[in-house]
Amino acid sequence: MKVSIIGVGKVGVTLGYAMVMKNLASELVLVSRSAGRTRGEALDLQHAAALSPGRVAVRSGDIEATKNSQVVILALAESADKGGNAKDRLASAEPNAKLFQSVVPKVAELSPDAILLIVSNPVDVLTYATLKLSGFPPHRVIGTGTLIDSARFRSLLSAHYNIHSDDIRAYILGEHGDSQFPVLSAVFAGGWHMGQDPVVKQSFEKTLSVAPEVFLAKGYTNFAVASAAAMILEAIRDNSHHTMPVSTLVQGYYGIEDVCLSLPAVIGRTGIAQTLQIALNEEEQAQLHHSARQLSAVNSSLQSCW
Repeated sequence: MKVSIIGVGKVGVTLGYAMVMKNLASELVLVSRSAGRTRGEALDLQHAAALSPGRVAVRSGDIEATKNSQVVILALAESADKGGNAKDRLASAEPNAKLFQSVVPKVAELSPDAILLIVSNPVDVLTYATLKLSGFPPHRVIGTGTLIDSARFRSLLSAHYNIHSDDIRAYILGEHGDSQFPVLSAVFAGGWHMGQDPVVKQSFEKTLSVAPEVFLAKGYTNFAVASAAAMILEAIRDNSHHTMPVSTLVQGYYGIEDVCLSLPAVIGRTGIAQTLQIALNEEEQAQLHHSARQLSAVNSSLQSCW
């Protein structure tokens, strides 16, 4: 599987390393505006690949080098969110949407059958922008969305209850930002409905502060978001049909139309095999609609970008 990463900053290069270690591609192409540094990253990753169990051919190049990719990962940004919160993410919406406007149509032309995986923030807005700019069907345009938020949520629940995080079913849905919400009506472990325990809601509230805490301590996040993207790639490579909350186009779910936000989706070789339209209680439905309104407003303000 040929995979290209466009945008080789801290997240892009960390994802490249995860791909090499997990053997998630047969060919990996790195593309960024800093050709010299990107060449160095490619060489370093190629040397790391020689010490990994699989065989991944790593090289750098310009956008033409991405031709005929099976997956193209968009990790580029004109303006990065500096504080780890939704205000910073949304402030970067216009410059990053304009950057995508200059890149995505060419990517779509070079790899018309690719799956496009969006990592850049604001991820929901840029997933929608990518959908519009590429003309691709929705199942082949995926944003990392609240996968990382859900992982943080599960990790806090795992630590409190001393239950392995893989055995906890807990989703944060909606926007990857301030309007995200936990589906407390569907938090389970081993058939036990945990969502009624006040600790679960407290854990969600703590989840909201985790990313800003990381930003404050080190100035950026990279490992968790790269791992989330790698998890999606692995499901594509293996056609495993794992379910995970990712940003996707929503059409008709609880009356919501034409906006990208996170719902549980089944991921396989063709991208999103299906989106699970799970039952939400009235409060959760209201929270989902709030997320949709927030994102739709930003999308409307950026219509000139697509």
